[in-house]
Amino acid sequence: MYKYSLSTLGLLVLDYAEGTKEVKNDLLRRFNPECIFKCNFGDFNSPLTNSIKILVENVNYLLEELDKKQIKLLSIFDEEYPTSLKNIDNSPKLLYLKGNADLLNTPCIAVVGTRKPTRYGIKVTEDFVREFALNGLTVVSGMARGLDTVAHKTCIELEKPTIAVFGSGVEVCYPAENRWLYDAILKSGGLLVSEYKPDVKPLQFHFPERNRIICGLSKGVFIAEASLKSGSIISARLAVEQGKELFVVPGNVNSEASMGTNALIKEMQGAITLSPSDVLETLNVKIAKPVERETVQLSFYAQKAVEALYEGELHFEELLSKVDVSASELTSLLTELEIMGIVVRLAGNYYALA
Repeated sequence: MYKYSLSTLGLLVLDYAEGTKEVKNDLLRRFNPECIFKCNFGDFNSPLTNSIKILVENVNYLLEELDKKQIKLLSIFDEEYPTSLKNIDNSPKLLYLKGNADLLNTPCIAVVGTRKPTRYGIKVTEDFVREFALNGLTVVSGMARGLDTVAHKTCIELEKPTIAVFGSGVEVCYPAENRWLYDAILKSGGLLVSEYKPDVKPLQFHFPERNRIICGLSKGVFIAEASLKSGSIISARLAVEQGKELFVVPGNVNSEASMGTNALIKEMQGAITLSPSDVLETLNVKIAKPVERETVQLSFYAQKAVEALYEGELHFEELLSKVDVSASELTSLLTELEIMGIVVRLAGNYYALA
């Protein structure tokens, strides 16, 4: 079983005690957490303090339950509590952790974005996250649908750890379809973090609260794609308020998915980001020497197809006119390029570079 300070135990029993958030905060203003655990409340008498006294008597049961679930507590009074998170407004007093807690004190970057990304947003996020992870940054995100999932998944594929901050308790996988991701993060040496008790269900107001932790843990916030109403815009504002670096990738001016990011760039032109090296250099991260890849020799017409796709996604018929081969020959070329991992086939018989 983990060992905890009296202050951490005081915050634990206060979290589990019956009472409103306002009354609990009032108690913390009057007494330090160690006094709370020792039940030294002075003349402060309420149903809350009576509940605390009962929990203090049964604190070993609470700790045993957390231990069974392999959940560790970290309080703002602990040395391991990240300085970057401690320095923000309304720092969480208590964190519930599942996985590799050491990641909290590694250089981190937040990666957030729309829940309904385009292929462009997915590709940009994959490309940037790959470079972040390979150059020693721990990627922090919220395990939401869309680009959060892409960010975590990219780290896992690289066998690099990642941190997921929940808008629920760490025992509640949300969204439910990301159970595979939940398990994969832990298996790959990652970390799940929440300020809520382990079994707390996700509520709408939890997610903006969660965002301040994602930003607070990180040296900067990266956004590849976000609509005007995206929660990622909240994260961008928080990054600025917290004095963190903000990195935003421009997108298609006609795409709803990029309206939020483009608006951010218009408002904060210094946030524009065009390559992973922009981010790494700003954060003073030493860029690792790229791994030399084996040169692939392409046929003349295969090379023409690849060069045509540098313009962007193209329909089969468009490629046919640019490469100047028969339909059957182009089909064979594209199949070969797909097998080599150079080209991918999209819906509607469109093709793009992988």
